[in-house]
Amino acid sequence: MSANLSIKPPKNTLNIAQIHLSEGNRKKLNQLLEEFTYSEALRKYNLPIDNKILLHGATGCGKTATANAIAKHLGKDIIILNLGNFVSSRLGETAKNITEIFRKAYLERAVLFIDEFDFIGKERDYDEKDSGEMKRLVNALIQQIDNLKEEVLLICATNHIQVIDSALLRRFQLKLSYEMPTQEQLDVYYDDLLSAFPENLTQFDRKYGISYAEAKDFVYQEIKTKVIELEKQKKQLLFSYGTLQLERVQLETYGRKLVGKADILRGYQIQDLKITDEEVIKKSGKDTHPIAVKTNNENDTIEGVIFEITNEELIQTDLYEVDDYQRVLETFESGEKAWIYTKK
Repeated sequence: MSANLSIKPPKNTLNIAQIHLSEGNRKKLNQLLEEFTYSEALRKYNLPIDNKILLHGATGCGKTATANAIAKHLGKDIIILNLGNFVSSRLGETAKNITEIFRKAYLERAVLFIDEFDFIGKERDYDEKDSGEMKRLVNALIQQIDNLKEEVLLICATNHIQVIDSALLRRFQLKLSYEMPTQEQLDVYYDDLLSAFPENLTQFDRKYGISYAEAKDFVYQEIKTKVIELEKQKKQLLFSYGTLQLERVQLETYGRKLVGKADILRGYQIQDLKITDEEVIKKSGKDTHPIAVKTNNENDTIEGVIFEITNEELIQTDLYEVDDYQRVLETFESGEKAWIYTKK
């Protein structure tokens, strides 16, 4: 299969009701879906089914989402073809391949979604050496659209309807125009997006004058920033038996003095560790630090202090300790679980 062609079932995609459409677009789209739903009844009266749709307008305003939602609603697979990439990579055989793709859509009774449909219009000034092939492609597309079986739904999308030849445009029974959303429409969209998150993550200034896609990216970025910040502020317990109890080390490492409570860890003993890292020696004022070594002997104990710090401060502690230490979680005599730096 071409890298520019994908086939997927209509799963993990939005429903039609979740697509933010203008009232006019929704009315036209509902009519189309009903025609497919009641196609047998319409055929009894030899009434045609509208099965050629052109979605046009601003980028990021829901054209691709609409195509996927239509396929999901009809219970059909969707064949997605990016025409610009497809033509560029296979210019010498595009007409033949377009015919095969339409045939595949018919055999599978699928929705055929052609994106960047305006590529043909943009390429009217193509090099003379390729003009014959491009003309064959246009003719092949017109022929396939004219002969499209009613079992296939063709959806084409473009951001530049003005460059498409009128001979192609008039073959689409339905044209849906996608405009940049108004502030009111964006507020409805923001409300929908934010309803999935707790209130403490949703308090930020909204952006307007952007597309739905841009609004979605903006919301997710703001929420991710807040989630990360909250994670950084989550409390951690750290047991110190050495230099982290020194005020100057705390101020240089965390920018504040820590408050803690005394506790005891059993099954460990203290050894001396020679420090060679000049930055660490400068902070602590010592070239020898204590290091906890596990003995599994309950008679061996280490006395120290359990401090409450944030996730971000715990990361700063990791950077302070030299490579001879590893951070492990242990249970202390008080019953508290806290991090302790021990010998690797």
